Amino acid sequence: MRPTGLLPALAIFLAVLAVEACSDQLSLLPPQFRNEEDTIIVYAIRGTPLDRASAYDVYSRNVVRLDQRAVFDFAYDIDDQGRNVFLPYGAIIATGGQSNGLPGFQPTNTDFDQISIAEQLGYITKDTIEVQEGMTLYLRSSLNGTCSLGIPYYAKVQVLGMDPEQRSLRFRVLANINCGYRGLTIGFPNK
Repeated sequence: MRPTGLLPALAIFLAVLAVEACSDQLSLLPPQFRNEEDTIIVYAIRGTPLDRASAYDVYSRNVVRLDQRAVFDFAYDIDDQGRNVFLPYGAIIATGGQSNGLPGFQPTNTDFDQISIAEQLGYITKDTIEVQEGMTLYLRSSLNGTCSLGIPYYAKVQVLGMDPEQRSLRFRVLANINCGYRGLTIGFPNK
């Protein structure tokens, strides 16, 4: 003999659990990595030795030598007019007409220390960006497959200075490499 009176109650209970579990579709796993601020030096693509790193990768939080790696989010150069420029990946590598999934920058007038969360839209992905000392920018990474949600990582960058003799640029960066998080303050993000 089957306890038929329990089946409808059990079905309702399981349905309620399923609805509650799916009601917060945007809930994220706890962050795994602390947001930390770094100071980075990159060297111009042109006019410097190959063993000098010219690019930066958000996910690894590290500089990239272009003769050793083709994966990066942006590079630094000094153009023909002597301007200091950041080059998002799509400004260097032909990526077709689409800019979704490409790394990029968004200049801002907000002070570096006042930025607590990254913007999601409005990134420049295929054009050079002239930079000057003190300038602050939002930075979005490429979709590199390390985030299971298929979304980029975010960072904030402030240009600290340039050395014309060394053809280098120094910047500070805070990169959030927690999948699905956009918080840009030191420590474990909660957003």
